[in-house]
Amino acid sequence: MPRSKRRKPHHDQSRQGGLEKTGKYKSAVSVAVVFCGLIGLGIAYFATDGSLVWLIVGFVLGAAAGYIFGKQFDKSFSKK
Repeated sequence: MPRSKRRKPHHDQSRQGGLEKTGKYKSAVSVAVVFCGLIGLGIAYFATDGSLVWLIVGFVLGAAAGYIFGKQFDKSFSKK
């Protein structure tokens, strides 16, 4: 029997659901690491009057906090 021309073709079922990572999808982790790292750098600068050791420590601690925050942010928005 001939197929109806008005009938819609079947779509691939394996591609439905979930968030696909494409080239346009960016992670919030990298943005949060940079942002929180700069905030930590600023806090360390004002708290220690610009001591280089404490500036590095402040940036590293801020970046670590940004990494954790960014991971939680991605995790919460990836669920439906």
